[in-house]
Amino acid sequence: MTPLNSNWTARKHRLSLSEAEFRPLLASQAHDFLLVANGLMELSPEQWTQRQLVHLFQSATDLETYLDDFGAPDNRNFFKVRELVAVTRWLSVSVSSLVHLYSRIPSYHFPDQGWAEKVLKVESREAALSLAQRIFQSLRALREAWLSLGMVWPDAVTREESLGAAAPAYQLPRTRAEKKGERQENHASDAAQVAARTLRLIRLYDGAEPFFVKGLEKLQKVFFRYCTEEKNRKMESKIHNLQTFYDNQVSGSAEEKEQPSLPSLRGSISGALHLYEAGTALAHLLERHPGPLFAGDSERERSEEEFLNIVVNRCVLNGYNCLKKVEVVATNVLGSFTDQSSVSLFLPEGVSLHARPISHIVSIVNHHKTPVEVAMGDDSANASSIMQMLVMAGANPSCRKMQFVGDQRVLDDLAALFEARLGEGGFDLFPQELDYLRPS
Repeated sequence: MTPLNSNWTARKHRLSLSEAEFRPLLASQAHDFLLVANGLMELSPEQWTQRQLVHLFQSATDLETYLDDFGAPDNRNFFKVRELVAVTRWLSVSVSSLVHLYSRIPSYHFPDQGWAEKVLKVESREAALSLAQRIFQSLRALREAWLSLGMVWPDAVTREESLGAAAPAYQLPRTRAEKKGERQENHASDAAQVAARTLRLIRLYDGAEPFFVKGLEKLQKVFFRYCTEEKNRKMESKIHNLQTFYDNQVSGSAEEKEQPSLPSLRGSISGALHLYEAGTALAHLLERHPGPLFAGDSERERSEEEFLNIVVNRCVLNGYNCLKKVEVVATNVLGSFTDQSSVSLFLPEGVSLHARPISHIVSIVNHHKTPVEVAMGDDSANASSIMQMLVMAGANPSCRKMQFVGDQRVLDDLAALFEARLGEGGFDLFPQELDYLRPS
């Protein structure tokens, strides 16, 4: 293999740059950002558009990166500018997500459209306007900090009509034929996989359904349990992957035509995604930039409570509720595209339920990608979770009977696994239908 070019990996020696030398460089880099900011500040937040917010986010991202590259986080004079740019960046992406959701609610086919229109739409608008007001305050504070450094804040303005054309009102005819979503005999349907993955997302909250919370102390508790940047980012990624899978495998398929409720799954997934996008950005601000975020607020605790209310209730819990309200639809879709059944299987003589046989059970369930529940004694577990299975087995060391509930195709493979002594006799005992368990 050809070694990497040393120019790619070598760390270049960084020369010292005076603040006076940096000012004109920064002014040039910040030009687009400042003009977009002026365009927003001459309007009230109710008049802002998503296009303006997207351009503000993009230019703020570029500017924050530029400031970081020149060491602004370690410079006493430019640190405040850098922090205010960061606050503007993350606020703008959250407001953009909320505005996008607000505009799409009528077309998202939520199963409870009344809740979507009367609760979700209203609360998303209120949250967006509250956060937009914070953008306004941050831009004013940034202008003050900018001028205090002896820099010139331009009078020129970039208005919406100068940001390029909006989305076209026309589109090309859909003439490309594409086959997707064809049912395979021994493979779970794509629609069933979407439904199953949606149900798994709903159950990620430890079985304790989140609820609307009030008061700073309770909001902080729920935030650290459910809504930190790390937790939100993981959930956002899972939802985004699920939306992509739907668009690639289910949208326009025979299954979608067969099951009219599937678009409501897609709409609920998309609604949740926008809310978790906003929640992730706001959690980042709260964890990484709390100082400049609340710097202009005279009542810190009240401001923090209002901000946490948006993160926790308006974004994350409403995102969860988007999924929760489609739970019945997902369950029905799963039942429509799978053959739900149950089977009792007994551990063969001489076989105990330790990590290796459990891993084979988990591999079979994950291969088929549809949910399977398993019970031993009075305990039950998700058969796709090796940790839950180990805990259940440890709590029932003398139990030999396992009750599985799920799609018949999965149960058939599990029965074959038990006939092959759960792999304890080696892979040679596995039948052909379990070839996917063999090491490659």
